[in-house]
Amino acid sequence: MTKIWKMGISPDNFISDTQDLTNEELGVYFRLLCYAWKKEAYLPKDHERLKRIGQGCNDKSINYLLETFFIEDEKGYYCKAQKEEFDWVVEKSGKATESANKRWDKTQSEGISKRNANYSHSHSYKEIDNVFENIWSKLTVKRGTKSNALKVYKKIHDKVKDDLLVDKYNSKCTSVTDKQFIPHFSTWLNSEGWTEELVSDQKDTINTNTQDPFRNLSSWKKGMKFPNDFDDDIRTAHKEGKLSDEAMERLNITV
Repeated sequence: MTKIWKMGISPDNFISDTQDLTNEELGVYFRLLCYAWKKEAYLPKDHERLKRIGQGCNDKSINYLLETFFIEDEKGYYCKAQKEEFDWVVEKSGKATESANKRWDKTQSEGISKRNANYSHSHSYKEIDNVFENIWSKLTVKRGTKSNALKVYKKIHDKVKDDLLVDKYNSKCTSVTDKQFIPHFSTWLNSEGWTEELVSDQKDTINTNTQDPFRNLSSWKKGMKFPNDFDDDIRTAHKEGKLSDEAMERLNITV
């Protein structure tokens, strides 16, 4: 295969995606990207070789970078955005000669249309950023940082419709009377909060004895407690084996 000499990179996305990395991890990540680009956008599955590519970095750093930025398949590890860019460049390179012979026969408007289409394709990852900006702007409560939420959204955006995310999170915010119990948007996305069946906070004279004391068990397991939840009910759930010690610690309830 003809070598692809130039590797495209978006500074805005790169800086946003790597804010939580140390300078050493950032250097290792960039080395991995450069190595993958020369190997048809794939890294080997050999962790010892990956550590050598990263100039002797430790297992913890390699594992974190692979988990955060790469996807594994039968060929190795690949970064989704880089793989899309590489495949597009290869396709474009293969058609370069044919395009050169034809482009002078096209009208000016057709030429502009093709350039715009190519530009959009090479910036598909940027389109995800724009979609997320629209989602963020529609949230009634913006808990947590936008950059952390964007990172998680890039991993789950193909699992759920954008409008459903907005509606479900806004409903979640509405159902919680105390703002401190509203989860960060990034945490909510990571735990697939849109699948939660919400329990509305009741302010009338409903007899709480007729309600299921464990109605919010799924939220307790995630470390979320609502104003109408009782510590004794949560302790009972723990005694019955429905809640782990870790969940009790996250809920800040002593056993």
